[in-house]
Amino acid sequence: MQIMALRARHATRGQATLETAVFLPVFLIVLFGVIWAVQSSVLSERAQIAVRFSGLISDEADPYQQYSLGALYDGLPGIAAPETYTCSTPGPDALTNNPTDGTFPGPQSPTFFQPASSVNGSCTPGPTHLSGGTMQSPMLFVHTQSTVQTSAAVPGYLQSALGSSQNISATQNFFDGPDMETMLTCYSEIGTAVEQSLARTVLDVSAAPTPLPDTPNTSPLVLSNAC
Repeated sequence: MQIMALRARHATRGQATLETAVFLPVFLIVLFGVIWAVQSSVLSERAQIAVRFSGLISDEADPYQQYSLGALYDGLPGIAAPETYTCSTPGPDALTNNPTDGTFPGPQSPTFFQPASSVNGSCTPGPTHLSGGTMQSPMLFVHTQSTVQTSAAVPGYLQSALGSSQNISATQNFFDGPDMETMLTCYSEIGTAVEQSLARTVLDVSAAPTPLPDTPNTSPLVLSNAC
């Protein structure tokens, strides 16, 4: 009986050793895969924060440049240069978070959550419009599209299936109400009417200005081809 019990005990130990040898590598692969997934998720979240911060800074209102009397004169068709649009490009600081340059208000990122390659950001501004559906005329906006791209390193044991790196990217569109210059530029009827009403002080002091009509025109405005 003792011999049989001893043999059964040895068989149980051997089975446990075999199970450990089989399942331990699988468990470690799953564990480190989860850790890598967390690293990639943090980088993806930081990429989203980068483009959102870019949109926030790009859409900051500047009353003097956008809605002042100076902006009104600058936007008149007879004297204005073509309008230029600027926006804040998402920088690498949102992902690397080196607080010394002050371009992103965040803490320094731990080394584990640093991207594996350089961070490339772009920002495309300009006017755009929304149309279709039940809208009788297009609705004008100032549009900003922010994009950031980088990559996360893939652990060696997963590279055969996923490659050496994983692309991390984020892009987002931001819309803001049009400023005065955009309105005057994109709606030529408005620009012409305002220009004529200010003709005595802007274009020709000998010409009498044309007052704006008491009754506004209710027909839909037509966007210029540039917008």
